[in-house]
Amino acid sequence: MKNDPVFPQLADALNPAVMGPLLQAILDPASADSVTCHVGEKRHKPGKSATIVYRLTSQTHGIQQFTGRLCEPGQASQVFAIECEKRPDLLDGALRFLPKPAMLLWAFPYDRKLSQLPTLLNLNLIQKKLSQLGICSPALDQSITCQVLHYLPERSCMIRYKLQTPAADHSNAGLTLYAKTYADAAGAEVFANMQQLNRQFTSGAQALAYDCDTRTLWQSHVPGKTLCWADLITADGAAIIESMGRCVAGLHGCKITTPSTFSDADVLRDLWQTVTLARQTIPALGLRIQQAVSDLTAGLKVDETPVTATIHHDLKLNNFLLDLNVVGLIDMDCVCCGDPAADLGSLIANLYLNGLRAAADVVVIDGLVNRLVASYSAHNAHGLNVSHLRWHVAAALIHEVCRRSLRQLDEQRIAAMPAYLDVSARYAALSQQTGSANNAFV
Repeated sequence: MKNDPVFPQLADALNPAVMGPLLQAILDPASADSVTCHVGEKRHKPGKSATIVYRLTSQTHGIQQFTGRLCEPGQASQVFAIECEKRPDLLDGALRFLPKPAMLLWAFPYDRKLSQLPTLLNLNLIQKKLSQLGICSPALDQSITCQVLHYLPERSCMIRYKLQTPAADHSNAGLTLYAKTYADAAGAEVFANMQQLNRQFTSGAQALAYDCDTRTLWQSHVPGKTLCWADLITADGAAIIESMGRCVAGLHGCKITTPSTFSDADVLRDLWQTVTLARQTIPALGLRIQQAVSDLTAGLKVDETPVTATIHHDLKLNNFLLDLNVVGLIDMDCVCCGDPAADLGSLIANLYLNGLRAAADVVVIDGLVNRLVASYSAHNAHGLNVSHLRWHVAAALIHEVCRRSLRQLDEQRIAAMPAYLDVSARYAALSQQTGSANNAFV
């Protein structure tokens, strides 16, 4: 997993014991503080790129966050010069390079592609921006605070803002807003899709504005807390899973016009990409995945008139918010037109991912899946091809669960991949059947 001929320093870069002293030496060589180094978000494309987030904690500097991007050995200084030339806006220390292990090091909020991040964290500028966008009226004594919720280096960053106005003016008192900034203009299409959903889908965030200057989408607040596996195994778990089914069916019933699509052909492409990735990183497991994908490809029944709906295309537990057993759905970045079975199959695969990671019995997960499918079936308007949905569950356990585990260098999930593949094989076999005992999905 940590072997990459192009980036032979990968193992060292992932080792906090190695990186802690190296980072401390370059960032504050005179400090005698002990520094704790934590390795966070990781993304690896073998032979192409590797980015790693580091969080350093010390008494003097508190918490500092950096993103390391690996370079081919001996090329870090050259790449550093090129990046500096591209970004004359960078302050001293915003970008550095480490000769060993060869990498560029970006100090948050500076980012190789999210050049607008420092602006979004400047609260004085944000007050003016919100007024210009017409999201709220200007107030001289209005206070604003912000918190970074989720940062994906070189891809996106979600920030929550809270605005407070004087007691005499209640128009914006306690207003909560969310800004998501992107590395490119993708947010404009997300905004267009969300605008179409604003009146149709009441269980999600409302799109408020898109700012081209900062490539930022502004959204409303959705009440609730992030849904997790523990919520599903409480006394309210049945009601929650049924609410999830209604929520997804509601989204699939919406009508939008968008150029983005996702089809069975895309699933097949992603499956074979997973084979390539697995054989590069874990050859022994790659052979098993290759056989599973070959069987799935042979077992796919092509529908000449496929069902197409508005799909979320990133359904997972932490994209649902729970508010008194009612769920809302967030993170509409990937909304497109596609096969609703692929969307629901993705969510079911995510239930197995979270359940198995929590050491839940597969029978327990099966029971939740049956409730989810029953609720979805009762509320969706497209009908449901059970065999086709089972095929998509089997596929998603490979091209989503296994592929993301490998890309994110998640050792815990990689260790559990044989279990995910066992569940995938069970669903692949079930997809060849027309029904099941007691009319249950699984």
